[in-house]
Amino acid sequence: MRAARPRSRLHVGNPAAALLPVRSKRSFIQWPTEQEIRKVSVKLARIKRVGIRSEADGDYFKSGDLAYQIQEIIRTTAELFKKSQRAKG
Repeated sequence: MRAARPRSRLHVGNPAAALLPVRSKRSFIQWPTEQEIRKVSVKLARIKRVGIRSEADGDYFKSGDLAYQIQEIIRTTAELFKKSQRAKG
């Protein structure tokens, strides 16, 4: 019988932080912070590297899925940017 693998610990982040961001008095819409947007960019770069490694290891299903999902994020971001430019005037 194989020994059980140790489970990785759940990372909660800052336990002192509020679960929901505090609303500003000027807006009811909760916009992501610049830091949150940068974190997403860093995570996408990591996902891309995982996909490249998966492809090199012969896991074309995983790498293809990751590549497709990232391309969809890029396409959707481009569409969102176009919408924001039209709203400007």
